[in-house]
Amino acid sequence: MQFEITQRDGLARIGRLKYAENLIFQTPSIVYVNVPGRYSAPTQAAERTARLRVSSQKDAGPGVLTVSGSSYFEKPEIRMGSSLDPRFRGSPYAVEKGEGDFGFLDDLSSLLLDSTMFVKALGEMKGGSGLMKPLYSSVMGLPHRLAFLVYCGFDLFDSIPLVMAAENGTYLTSTGALDYQSIKDLPCSCPACASGRRGKNELLEHNYNEAENELRLVSHAISQGKLRELVESRVRSDPWLVQNLRLMDLEQYALQEAHASVRGSPFHAGSKESLSRPDIVRWRMRLQERYMRPAGTRILLLIPCSARKPYSLSQSHRRFRDAIDLSGRGSIVHEVIVTSPLGLVPRELELFYPAKDYDIPVTGHWDGDEKKMAEDLVSWLVASQRYDLVISHLGDEREPVNSVLKDFVDTSLGHPGSRESLERLEKTIQGFVPPEEGKGRRSRQLEDMRSLCRFQFGKAGETLCDDATLEGRWPNMKIISRKRQLGMLTGDRGMISLTIDGAAVLAEHGAYCVEIEDFLPKGNLFAVGVESAGKEIRVGDDVAVVHKGDVRAVGVAMMSAVEMNIAERGEAVHIRHVKRV
Repeated sequence: MQFEITQRDGLARIGRLKYAENLIFQTPSIVYVNVPGRYSAPTQAAERTARLRVSSQKDAGPGVLTVSGSSYFEKPEIRMGSSLDPRFRGSPYAVEKGEGDFGFLDDLSSLLLDSTMFVKALGEMKGGSGLMKPLYSSVMGLPHRLAFLVYCGFDLFDSIPLVMAAENGTYLTSTGALDYQSIKDLPCSCPACASGRRGKNELLEHNYNEAENELRLVSHAISQGKLRELVESRVRSDPWLVQNLRLMDLEQYALQEAHASVRGSPFHAGSKESLSRPDIVRWRMRLQERYMRPAGTRILLLIPCSARKPYSLSQSHRRFRDAIDLSGRGSIVHEVIVTSPLGLVPRELELFYPAKDYDIPVTGHWDGDEKKMAEDLVSWLVASQRYDLVISHLGDEREPVNSVLKDFVDTSLGHPGSRESLERLEKTIQGFVPPEEGKGRRSRQLEDMRSLCRFQFGKAGETLCDDATLEGRWPNMKIISRKRQLGMLTGDRGMISLTIDGAAVLAEHGAYCVEIEDFLPKGNLFAVGVESAGKEIRVGDDVAVVHKGDVRAVGVAMMSAVEMNIAERGEAVHIRHVKRV
């Protein structure tokens, strides 16, 4: 059996289990318990597409997952094909054999009762070589849990909980379980529910259909990079899911962040859990680890966010910019947007994911967690970047931010868009420093680009702007050095896309490099050709493909560094340019 991951969304993935050329199954998937005469894969599901089954060894056929034999039998048959590790349900009587083809968590029944242990066990499984195995879940896969479990990296779910629910008269839905007998009008139009009959067989068929439908929705969410958004809506139905998601974010942030793409899809941040999304936490941490304000800026201007993204295109931010330009000191003003859930967004980073890709409900009230986040980040920004003047021009964010500022000027008085506030802002900037002490706009653009390069690539990224000039108009600007283009900022991607020459600059510092064997890539780079990958690489990053310091190609990472270093198949880097020979 071979398992190949075809699409990723954090730890979640869509994959292909290949048994033979004509026997391929897609994951995530239900694995139907096959008990002849009692339970089998539903007929309708089998007609749509082949479905995985799990069976005892004596009843197994092609493409069936097998369970280890029992020591109660004198000569149990041992199948070395696609099998589950004998310990997968904790049976002390399972016949010991070689390691199975699937990953699993030990003692699942206990883990269901202990969220801390569940999250710890998951971290151990996904933090080691088991990452590349399809992860098998027994008993846990109720429909309303599937989105979260796939988000955690599970690929296969046996049908046992669906059968148990039917035996207990439980009607399963994507938002929880209902008592079958108490439902007057069945809230489903699947064939079983629409048949007009009610019985154990119809209930089981409905439960099967509900799980299949939910997994199709989950797969779609993965393909769109929106699974976390679906998970945050699903966890509301089960306290177990809420506590596990929160513990995942608290205790397994590093694991999740290592697999979170740096370029995701637009999303709605509508719950408390949105504050702790791995990509959002990474933004806040990367600010504090990598960020430096553009050289030459001396005035920090704190302003509110806008519903429209990028912020620069909103009417409110255009009015802020007009006031700054009228002051004649625009080149020394550093605009920083205060927003939830990101905390802070420096103007030069507003195109970078997720700054232009989130949407939030606006009530005019910040809760305690949002206030604490804003207070901590503003305190860090002022202390670390050392501005000569701090201006607070905020609305709803004014109270928590102003509470941590000492020497500052409040120009908005809570109404940043009013004519009086904008005039006050213009005069405050104008009266600060003589115009000749400011820098020209062209130089400021280059320093903004340097700041962005550092945020994207770390300290090595700064060197992309050494002795460089910019060509083009925002948001599409090329970085040119010695008549060579090193990279380009594009408005749709929001990041620097490197050329071969730009990749060579990073390679000189050993940053964002994928080491390969001695060959010139033809087409995309697959995992089998990777010798090692820099630990800082994430899905979506621009990377240099090198052999012993020689840059052979440049492209976009399709795997995290962790996967590149252990995977044996799958696309590792989508190549954009190959070195000319």
